[in-house]
Amino acid sequence: MIKKIVNGIFGVNTYLIIKGNECIIVDPGMDIASELIKQKYQVLAILITHGHVDHIGGIINFLDVPIYISGLDESKLYDSNTSLYKMLGLKTPYKKGDLNTNLVEDKSIITIGEFVFQVILTPGHTNGSVCYKYNDVLFSGDTLFKNSIGRTDFPTGNIFDMQNSLLKLAKLPNEIKVYPGHDELTSIKDEKKNNPYLKKS
Repeated sequence: MIKKIVNGIFGVNTYLIIKGNECIIVDPGMDIASELIKQKYQVLAILITHGHVDHIGGIINFLDVPIYISGLDESKLYDSNTSLYKMLGLKTPYKKGDLNTNLVEDKSIITIGEFVFQVILTPGHTNGSVCYKYNDVLFSGDTLFKNSIGRTDFPTGNIFDMQNSLLKLAKLPNEIKVYPGHDELTSIKDEKKNNPYLKKS
């Protein structure tokens, strides 16, 4: 089961992937109900699609949980500028050594208990943005939205990288369901048909 939780001032989609009393969290937002989650589930790991504050702000409540993030975006966890904490007038709440990070790269396979994920490196929104494929679901972070894509004008963003990442995602099977970092759920089929950015790819 996958549960979507919309939270934070930017309306980030945090996802809980649940089997029994165990769960994986994808992109813990700043206002995630961490205590309720910990009361109900054993959190095995946190998957981060990219290192922006709205997607990593909830990590502070799960410091003992393994965190998976691209090696290209790991530094953003500790950098108030590239993580956009400073844009909100905030400082990053942890320093290197506080977090149990596990670095992923393109085509990495992550096995956590009974959960298995494939990593797809999709730079563009940030240089280390990744998507996580889980069975027939793609957690696309801020790379691919319903009928849109993520911004490329933040630090380490790049429109040409984004175009190449969209080409990569356009090759995925049509039946893949897309669970984006913001807004509504969609599918590769619908995005290839309706998304002006993916149709160009």
